[in-house]
Amino acid sequence: MPELPEIENYKVQLTHYILNTSIEKLVIHRARVANVEADPVNLMLSGNRIAFIERRGKYLNLHLHSGHRLLISIVAGSSLYYGLREQNEDRKCDVELQFEDGSSLYYTAGRQGVFHYCSARESQEYFAGLGLEATDRKLTREQFIKLLKGRRSALKTALMNQSLIAGIGSYYADEIAFTAGILPSAKVQELDEEALGKLYEAMRNVLQEAIDAGGHMEGQPLTANDSLTGGFHALRRVYEREGEPSVRSSDDKVTKMEVAGKKAYYCPASQFEN
Repeated sequence: MPELPEIENYKVQLTHYILNTSIEKLVIHRARVANVEADPVNLMLSGNRIAFIERRGKYLNLHLHSGHRLLISIVAGSSLYYGLREQNEDRKCDVELQFEDGSSLYYTAGRQGVFHYCSARESQEYFAGLGLEATDRKLTREQFIKLLKGRRSALKTALMNQSLIAGIGSYYADEIAFTAGILPSAKVQELDEEALGKLYEAMRNVLQEAIDAGGHMEGQPLTANDSLTGGFHALRRVYEREGEPSVRSSDDKVTKMEVAGKKAYYCPASQFEN
């Protein structure tokens, strides 16, 4: 499942390729993925340009010079690819955004992904229920502690609560808990401010490391020359490493547990309740 680092990786790379490039047209191969029909919207898209790319939650929010937005959700089964059309004639996708320079952005939605054309105001409705992004500078250590302090849930559940903090899913919740030395099953209401402070630092460090390494989505390069995407998967400490030696102690092995119906991975020798 793509999470904040994977979508941030797409955003950073795409910024180098598609900003201020004139759009030729939108080609919709699977109607249910889009909220518009290609012919009417192409009257407004043709010649338009992407001025800015924002990441919010599980969306890439492409800001057009016209003031409208193209929203692309990156969920389980979703993928993006950018390249020249003449080199990708057989590439299958659900939506293709074609540019006048002969390149295209190919979007495969998966089961629940969407590609929406909307106004700036409408785009904000998609984000109404989201908390601050986990990497937002506005999310200070003090605010993070305030958000979590006293919440009654398991740590992994709290980290994955998108209305509380946006961007963390199952994969990075386990990696953050490991880095902080706290069990993913620990009760948040029993963590003191020192433990929550460690958790905040772990969250910042793990997510930034994952962003720098291209996220965890192996085998889904954004371009033909993309050697970055998926690089963090080899660097993970616990997620889906059940039975493998812990990076903290070769005598101990990564273990799997269940937390609120979700699998969670941890090192029993170095992660504790608080």
